[in-house]
Amino acid sequence: MLRIISCLDIKNNFVVKGINFKNLKKINLPFDLCKKYKNNGIDEIVLLDITSNYTKKSLSYSSIKKISKIINIPISIGGGIKNILKIKKMFKVGADRIILNSICYENITIIKKISNYFGSQSLIIAIDIKKNYKNENIFTYKNSGYINTNFFYLDWIIIVKKMGCGEVLITSINNDGCKLGYDINSLFFIKKKINISIIASGGIGSINDIFFLYKYCNINSFLIASLFHFNFIKPSYFKNIKFL
Repeated sequence: MLRIISCLDIKNNFVVKGINFKNLKKINLPFDLCKKYKNNGIDEIVLLDITSNYTKKSLSYSSIKKISKIINIPISIGGGIKNILKIKKMFKVGADRIILNSICYENITIIKKISNYFGSQSLIIAIDIKKNYKNENIFTYKNSGYINTNFFYLDWIIIVKKMGCGEVLITSINNDGCKLGYDINSLFFIKKKINISIIASGGIGSINDIFFLYKYCNINSFLIASLFHFNFIKPSYFKNIKFL
């Protein structure tokens, strides 16, 4: 079953979008976009505070509570989450799942702690990957794509899975915002080598990008930002799609 997820990257309380994680432009307020998407065929909303590594703050509990009151679809929250206490509070005000990224490189055991405490279904590990076109190596990055962790992407996914991660959100920094398609090769190899649920992210340009991954890679979850934010396509378009 197709799962369409709207991604709201948040900086200084505004939803923003750029290309390759750079040149971010303001789009709208998170609350207003959530209202726009709530009845338009979206299956889930992801709210990511992309400045939390530097501000040491995450989305406010009041913001999450306000948004959760107006929508009846799952909300996943990421950015600045570093301990069980904060996660408890986020679940209490309306979050359905938690997304972790940079903190896992500093404290890998947090994945096991959260998985044991809340269940693996409550946790998504966001993994930002970037290809070096000179040698074709693909490494994971942290701190909103600014720091190379020197972890080969397949190795890191294996590690987070062993620690109890239930699902990974794979974003191609190279493709992000370009609307030229997902990083199909990387996603294909992940699915071939590792048995883990994948959310594809970064670069969708058309329905054909989803069709290929759905049919040939057994990936059914897709994160979409630019196409929705800039009205290239309406979320309701996906409601009646059937892949043969």
